[in-house]
Amino acid sequence: MHLFIEKGIRGCVAMISHRYAKANNAYLSTYDSTLPSSYIIYLDANNLYGWAMSQHLLTHDFSWTDEDVNFMDVPDDLDISYIFEVDLEYPDELHDLHNCYPLAPEKIEVSV
Repeated sequence: MHLFIEKGIRGCVAMISHRYAKANNAYLSTYDSTLPSSYIIYLDANNLYGWAMSQHLLTHDFSWTDEDVNFMDVPDDLDISYIFEVDLEYPDELHDLHNCYPLAPEKIEVSV
């Protein structure tokens, strides 16, 4: 069980999905009125680590189960927790749409 849990450890997903963006912002001196307006916004979710640290932490009484569990039906405030290993079916038509965001990151080593 220890190896099963260890295999599922993921770090933070840090990425730059678009390396270059150019805004056509009406409030800047470089604005070109012949082009459509466009803006760049930077969003940062603060305290993700702090939030995670305030959540229920599994510490003991681990056990395997043969029970069929629909994870969508598990309440967030349940006194027990589950760790799922799943096989995903990911439709080909979604690949390009989700190309810049890893919806199911995996732990792999990239060699050069």
